[in-house]
Amino acid sequence: MNLQCVKKYDMGGKIGYTHSCNCRLKDKDGMFFVYSSGGGADPGEELIRFKGFEDVILKMFDIDGNLLWEKTLPDGVLPGVWFVPALAFDMDKDGVDEIYVLNNYGAPFSFMHRKLERLDAMTGEITGSWQWPWNTFNERMSLAYRYYIVAGYAHGEPVLVTCQGTYANMYLQGWNNNMEPRWEIAIMNEDGGPKASHVTPVIDINDDGVDELFWGERILSLDDGHQLVCLAPDYVGHSDLIAPYLHPEKDDDWFIFTCREGDERPDQKRVYVFKPDGTVVWSAVDVGHMHTAWLANIKGEKEGTYRKISMSMKETFVPDDEGFNHEVTGVFFHDAYTGEEVDFQLPYPGYKVLPFDLNGDGYHEFFVTDESGRGDILDCEGNKIAHIDECGAYRFGKMLDLPGEQIMVANGTCFEIWADLDAEDGEVMKRRYKRPYLRFMNKLMATGYNSEGTQVACTI
Repeated sequence: MNLQCVKKYDMGGKIGYTHSCNCRLKDKDGMFFVYSSGGGADPGEELIRFKGFEDVILKMFDIDGNLLWEKTLPDGVLPGVWFVPALAFDMDKDGVDEIYVLNNYGAPFSFMHRKLERLDAMTGEITGSWQWPWNTFNERMSLAYRYYIVAGYAHGEPVLVTCQGTYANMYLQGWNNNMEPRWEIAIMNEDGGPKASHVTPVIDINDDGVDELFWGERILSLDDGHQLVCLAPDYVGHSDLIAPYLHPEKDDDWFIFTCREGDERPDQKRVYVFKPDGTVVWSAVDVGHMHTAWLANIKGEKEGTYRKISMSMKETFVPDDEGFNHEVTGVFFHDAYTGEEVDFQLPYPGYKVLPFDLNGDGYHEFFVTDESGRGDILDCEGNKIAHIDECGAYRFGKMLDLPGEQIMVANGTCFEIWADLDAEDGEVMKRRYKRPYLRFMNKLMATGYNSEGTQVACTI
């Protein structure tokens, strides 16, 4: 293991709320940040607090850490992933990404002044502006201000998707590369069925040349917005996470992992694995809000073999004088293919670690987020193999053209990317990245909670 800081992006001051994504520039890659030196806001009525908010600033660096431009957004823009989603995507097919960001020129909760804006990735110049839909105007605040910007391809043509709503009425709009409307759908609360998750995988799961958007426990076509399948039409709650992954030996045999919040009925488990046609492979846990989850590869029973496991954490929100006390009431490990309970032991609780494949060997390492061991990196058996001082975890994945996966951390005034310079991509890693899904998801890391959990640790 030769863990080194290989890239730095200096924010020029205190790091607070931030999300970022990879971006393709003219002659190299770049790294785009939506940044604030203060805290972030969640639109939940019991969660939003204004103390500590600072301006939201857009910053574009080339991949080597040179600042290309920065832009301060108006004071109506609240820092927070639901208020200001962003995306890097090449809609005009010139080989260079544009930046799409949700801006607001009015008061913090304005509808009429909220705009989808397109920026030149090289200069930050605004090259287009469109009214953001008002369709959640009559919702309560927690439901009204949950916005996403995602993208993908339909038969090689880029499609941008704007989305509003998560827990009740949900609205999605597809846009062609000239930003003319392509399609529009509404999924109403009274229609029943699952609500959206906080992550948005986009992948061509059926190999028909059209990407699909995983919208909660629904799979939607980016071509025309139609629903290919609703995995659980009798479930009316919300999926906190959904992640597709493949059979360990077959490149076309998909599984879909999800964990749930809400609709706690006796016939509705809290953790499910489906096939893409909605067939249930296995389910587990009878009651509770499954708030955090991931998938990871650990060692199998035989030398040189792999086993994929899932972790899901159950918690309750108990009101207190500070807002909520998050009380963890269960941590569960299962074999991702069979649902068999797994006795998996780490020095820290499963929800206090995040998986990534640092050295490229196909097994996942774990980054510790717990205060008592923050910055520790464990191998898949729980042995400490490295440490990064004074940092907080931020993003994982193959962000750079290097073997293995990398980790981005906040450290002082900088975001740093750390890599194992001795990493070598083995057969599992090569198969994992054979499909474009995981590399493409780096462009979607500044929308929703895509940068968290298992969005970069699944598929293989």
